[in-house]
Amino acid sequence: MLADPESGVRRPTLTGAELAAAVQGLDAPLAHSQPYSIASENATYEHWLALVHEINKVGAAHNGTVVMHGTDTMEEAAYFVSECLPDAAVAFCGAMRPPGELGYDGGRNLLDAVTVARSPAARELGTVVVMNHEVLPAWDVVKMDSVSLSAFGTRHGTRIATVHERQLRLLSRPLRFNWYGAIPTITPDPDAVAYLRLTGSPGRRRIAAAITGAGGIVVDALGAGTVPAAVRADLIAAASSVPVVLTTRTSSGPVQAEETYPHAWDDLISAGIAFEKRLDGPRARIRLSLALALGREYAPLEPLS
Repeated sequence: MLADPESGVRRPTLTGAELAAAVQGLDAPLAHSQPYSIASENATYEHWLALVHEINKVGAAHNGTVVMHGTDTMEEAAYFVSECLPDAAVAFCGAMRPPGELGYDGGRNLLDAVTVARSPAARELGTVVVMNHEVLPAWDVVKMDSVSLSAFGTRHGTRIATVHERQLRLLSRPLRFNWYGAIPTITPDPDAVAYLRLTGSPGRRRIAAAITGAGGIVVDALGAGTVPAAVRADLIAAASSVPVVLTTRTSSGPVQAEETYPHAWDDLISAGIAFEKRLDGPRARIRLSLALALGREYAPLEPLS
């Protein structure tokens, strides 16, 4: 993102090749591809599906793929790729400060991402986000601060590795999951899934309007999955015709604490509502959107034994 000389507004101007050429010490042979150039807040399922096809096309000829992506939606883009291409070695990176700003971090993050993608462990890592010397799994990474250089962390503390002085240092073995592992032949419909974030004193009419006509519903519930009585019956009724997925709006932890609150979710379980214990709401929305596009039932993300 460079400032427009007339308006002063920052726009996506530099290519990946130009960014790489400006990084001191980046001596790896790179093959560059630019499927699109946009500000990441404008990224859509169509863009991410194009990215998946590009990675699938070039990945076989290379040890790994580095994706330079804006940080506003990078965690969602990385998760989308991991669902479609679970066996690909992909390292996402970005910058919290744009080129020319004091403390610009994009070059360092790109250098670290290339180190990860070139590593013999790249295939085992799958899709990761590489920011601020840390390697974070696509299923759990989250942007936790709007401006800090250390903005990215994980919901469940699952840091995989660090990168220092062009060396990858593994800290834990990445989990393998029941990914869908398929590329949809059609672009997922961004309007198919209604995404709700519950609060105290929820507006029943507004929520009812939001879920009307949806092909699926993702609900960021309170606490460990608490759904207020004001909207509970509406969600149970909706589950009779469309998939409903329950997540938590909290920054960490699963839904459903049966030992602490026995039978609190019996009616939701009986209605067939899926309890997503790993993913946050935005990722559950992506997983449900992909399930609908693939013609599959929603299956909560679970590690393989």
